[in-house]
Amino acid sequence: MAAHDAERTASFMHEDIEVAVAGGPILRGRIANRDAFAMQMAEPGFGGYVRTAERVIVHDGPLRASEYGHWVGRWTAKGRVHEQRGHYSAEWVFTPHGWRIVRESYREGSN
Repeated sequence: MAAHDAERTASFMHEDIEVAVAGGPILRGRIANRDAFAMQMAEPGFGGYVRTAERVIVHDGPLRASEYGHWVGRWTAKGRVHEQRGHYSAEWVFTPHGWRIVRESYREGSN
């Protein structure tokens, strides 16, 4: 994401990923999420997102993991940096192609 590469960002997503955007819609599918990132990354003031994991739990049978933490998004508009932040959760599954994200949920709020 730091490289503003939507294709690379989406490469970690399962084909059927569902992402609940903070204050926004639920994006379904890797292509829809890739396209949403590409639109944001094309904006001149887009500063990116930083996700900081606070807890990761790995589960057996089938191999999956739950991740919890906080996130910050930054944009520059009219010479000022704006931030949006909150908490997130993500669910990962292990596939023949490696770990893939199947579900993410972002909530706004202080962290």
